[in-house]
Amino acid sequence: MKMNTRYLLLLMLIAFWNCKQKVEKATPEPVFETVKKPEAPSPELGTIAQFMGIASDSTVMATQLRSWIIDENGVIDSVDIHKGILLYKKLLITGKGELHPIFGAKDRNETLVVMSNQGYGGNIRGVFLIDKSTLEIKKVAFEHMAESEGYGAAIALPTFEDQFQGTKINWDENTFGLNQNDKTIIKGDKVVDGISGATITSRLTVEMINNGLKKYKPFFIQ
Repeated sequence: MKMNTRYLLLLMLIAFWNCKQKVEKATPEPVFETVKKPEAPSPELGTIAQFMGIASDSTVMATQLRSWIIDENGVIDSVDIHKGILLYKKLLITGKGELHPIFGAKDRNETLVVMSNQGYGGNIRGVFLIDKSTLEIKKVAFEHMAESEGYGAAIALPTFEDQFQGTKINWDENTFGLNQNDKTIIKGDKVVDGISGATITSRLTVEMINNGLKKYKPFFIQ
C-alpha cells in the first residue's frame, strides 16, 4: 500500500513538472521597449520652412531642409539642421556671429540667408530667399528690435520690403543703392527709396544687405 502511494505521488509530481514547463514555454516574459517620442520642431525651423514654401510638417522638414555655415573667410561646411537653427537664432537676437547660417531644400534652387546689423534703436535683421541659379532675390522680410514706430519700424512694411524683391545680385558693386529725400546716400545697381524721416535706419538696412550679400558670395559662386 505504501509503495503504491509513493508511486502515485511520484507520477503526480512528474505530471505537475511537465505541465509547469509547458506553461513557461508557452508564455514568455513580456519585453518592454522604451519608445522615444519624436523631437518637436523648433518655431524657428517652422518659420524657415514656411518662408521657403515648404510644408511645416516635421517629417517633411526633416527630410527636405539642409543647412550649411560659412565663416568670415568664406569657408563653407555642411552642418546638421539643428546647429544651423542655433546659429540662425543667435544672429537674429544678437546681430553678431562669426558663422553665418544658410538653408536650402532638396530639389530646389532657392536658398535662405539671414543678415543682421545694429539699427538706430536696436538690432535690425533681414531674411532673404535667393535663387541660386539666377541670383535673383525672390523674397525679403525685415524685422527690428526697437526702431521708432512710424519711422524706422517701417522697414518691416511691404512698401519697403518689396523694393528689394526681383533684384539680381551684383557682385561687382553694391547690389542696392539708397535714395533719400532726392539725394543719393548710397550708390548701387538697384536704387531703393529710403523711409521718410528714418534716414539712419534706411542707410543701415541697405548697408546690411550689401555687406551681407558679400559675405555669402563664396556659397553662391562655388
